[in-house]
Amino acid sequence: MKRIVNNSDYSLSKYTELPPEDIDFIITFLRHYGDFKEIQREKGMLYPAVKNRISEVLQKLGIEESDKVVFADLNTSLILARIEDNDSPIVARIKEKLNECGGKATIKLLRGDDCDIWFSSNGRGLISPKIPPANQLVWEVFDAAVEVVLHNGGKALKGNARSGAKLGIDLPLNSVEGYIAQKVHGVKIGETAFGPGFVIAAVLDWVGICSNERGYLSIKPDFHLHPENW
Repeated sequence: MKRIVNNSDYSLSKYTELPPEDIDFIITFLRHYGDFKEIQREKGMLYPAVKNRISEVLQKLGIEESDKVVFADLNTSLILARIEDNDSPIVARIKEKLNECGGKATIKLLRGDDCDIWFSSNGRGLISPKIPPANQLVWEVFDAAVEVVLHNGGKALKGNARSGAKLGIDLPLNSVEGYIAQKVHGVKIGETAFGPGFVIAAVLDWVGICSNERGYLSIKPDFHLHPENW
């Protein structure tokens, strides 16, 4: 006996209605963690075209304007940062090193990938195409990262927020990403945190404050013993 299915009882996901080229674009976006430069290189598209394509896909999925991901200021016009009297030694060192590079630098991530960084136009931190969402690389995250490493005796677990871990459950509170999520971004226990730790760790390694190790972030001896020199 054949079973008759009433299609009106089922609703298909909006993702199933997307054409193959949109699915392919989404896969490319996820594979490169939203890195616009990598997407541009693979797809042969300019930045405005990538941004417009994202807007088109969001519109097809019925995502309202208020729900869209707010991308960081990707304006690459170079600016220098003034070192303020109230800057921490960590922030002052980052500003000094990046100023020496003319306001923009290409640093190495743990896996050896290149990562561009520059000062944000509002002066509140850094910008990197590796971290499209805004306000993830504000100065406070670098202070918090070093703070939690010191609290852990000079070496702390980086955490796994990029895998969608929940704070206090899969993401330890005393990990670098867990500590930053709670202290800087106000993420509550049980909530999912965004994971910019891989860039934060790379920046701190680049300026000579921390060692970016597999799974861990540790204080470099010179900084640990003589932080006033930074």
